Amino acid sequence: MPTIAWITWHVGWWWSVALDHAHGRPPREREAVGWPGDENAVAWLRELAADWGGVLDRLSEMDAPAAFPWPPEAGLTVAHQAAWVNAELMKNVAEIGQLRLLRAAQATSG
Repeated sequence: MPTIAWITWHVGWWWSVALDHAHGRPPREREAVGWPGDENAVAWLRELAADWGGVLDRLSEMDAPAAFPWPPEAGLTVAHQAAWVNAELMKNVAEIGQLRLLRAAQATSG
């Protein structure tokens, strides 16, 4: 079972790579994205969110091609990428919520 720490790292990793693509930078490798630890994870995710918000604010062509998280030949757009980021965030937040509920249930039963 994944931990909240692993899920927050995972969010940080894929969001960093999505931002690399959005900024036209070479995408970083998984191993290059480290988890900042309990005390810095929230600030890290807030920075990524602010950067992503800036990307969305600057978008003028939602129908432009986007090659992440799928191969370039998929023919998907920036709008698809933005929707994918939103869906991933919702999924990961739900996973964190489930782990918190599980932890609370274990704490009250033991």
